[in-house]
Amino acid sequence: MKTLKGFFTPNDEKRILTAICEAESRTSGEIRVRIERKAGKDTMALTRKAFESLGMRNTALHNGTLFVLFLENKKFAILGDDGINKKVPDGFWNKVKDTVQEHFRKGLFTAGLVEGIKDIGAQLAMFFPHQRQDKNELPDAISYATEGKPE
Repeated sequence: MKTLKGFFTPNDEKRILTAICEAESRTSGEIRVRIERKAGKDTMALTRKAFESLGMRNTALHNGTLFVLFLENKKFAILGDDGINKKVPDGFWNKVKDTVQEHFRKGLFTAGLVEGIKDIGAQLAMFFPHQRQDKNELPDAISYATEGKPE
C-alpha cells in the first residue's frame, strides 16, 4: 500500500481543499479531512480521538466537522461537533454518509469527499452563516496520521 500521504494526488488534494475553502467561505463552520491507515475495532472511537487531537472542538460555536478515511479497512466516518448536531435535521448525517459512500463504492474518493463537503457546507451555511468578523479557526489542510504509529 502507498504511504498515507500518497493516497491522494496533488490534484485530488487541491480539489478537496478547494471544496473546503468554498464551503467555509459561506459559514463560520470548519471542515477537515483526516487519513488513517486502519480503524481497529471501534471506528468511531478512533474518529473521536482524531477529532479531539485535531482541535475540532476548539471552534467558538462548536461547529466543526471531521471526515476520517481508514484506508486498509475501506471505511470512513463523519463526526460533527455538538453545535451542529443540535441544529441539523434528523437523518442529515446518514444522507451525507450515503452520498459519500455511493462515490467511494465506485472508487471515486475525491468526488465523494467533495460532495460530502458541499452537503455539509450547505447545512453549515444555513445554521452558521458567515459573518464579517469570522476567522478561519482551524487549518485548511488534509491531516495524515503518522506512519507506523497509532494516533
